[in-house]
Amino acid sequence: MSESIKEIKPKKIRRRSGGFSLPTTLILIAFVVVVVMCATKYYDVRMARIRLEEEKAALEAQRAALEDRNNNILARGVAGQDSAYVEDVARSQLDMVYPGEIIFRTTGT
Repeated sequence: MSESIKEIKPKKIRRRSGGFSLPTTLILIAFVVVVVMCATKYYDVRMARIRLEEEKAALEAQRAALEDRNNNILARGVAGQDSAYVEDVARSQLDMVYPGEIIFRTTGT
């Protein structure tokens, strides 16, 4: 009877190594960190570009307005050589009068 019973050898159990080794895991983490940093920098640059484009558009509009104002001032300078224009500006904008004139103002009620 002892001959029929064979000695059972224990099987070697292979353990899985959990997926990645330590160097591979560190490289993967470093790669992910670099990708996140690049994505963050790209987003910051893109937002700065959008802000600068908006600022550029506002400055161009301001420049056009200032050029129009400058052209109006130059036109007034040419027109300002006319004595009737000077008198009109003096009376309407500067509230100037000739000596001896009296200004009567009415208030709307």
